[in-house]
Amino acid sequence: MSWWNIIKAHPRLVQLLGDEDEKIVQLANEAEVVELFNASNPQVDPYETRAAKGLENDYPIDTFFGVVKRVEGEPRLVAVGGYAKRKGKNGKTFAYVGGLRSALTGYGKIIRDHYVGQLQGIPKIAGFTKKGAERFDSGNRPETHEVIPDEVLDYFRNATRYHAWDIKKTTDWMVWI
Repeated sequence: MSWWNIIKAHPRLVQLLGDEDEKIVQLANEAEVVELFNASNPQVDPYETRAAKGLENDYPIDTFFGVVKRVEGEPRLVAVGGYAKRKGKNGKTFAYVGGLRSALTGYGKIIRDHYVGQLQGIPKIAGFTKKGAERFDSGNRPETHEVIPDEVLDYFRNATRYHAWDIKKTTDWMVWI
């Protein structure tokens, strides 16, 4: 990396990537996601916080991951996503999954596979935009679930912002939001 690219690159991205060309990292919080993704990708719509979308309470994501990749010599955060584990019925754990954004084709899948892999055996719920529903919707929208609380199901059932929503127990699913 030349001295000019170090000056232009976000210092946190330089720190996260080090001497590597590509790396999956855990990000500190959503504020860091917003700062780094938006600084890295001015050509795409900005990443908005869940609070700005009114999702912080009903559809939380609090554990974020990203792919940092050297693009034209400069480190960029090219894909982000994450999850939030919560206690459900009978004290069992379930996870909200979402916040996925990718600025480079194929990197959304890389980061999604990484964090979904950490949730094996845990029931997961996610909302989809129309684009995501066209690709990933399985039509699995139960009236009740043995772990996911009814009020969470009600939120997804009644939320007008989602084209579809889904629950999966295995890691072979993919959602987009």
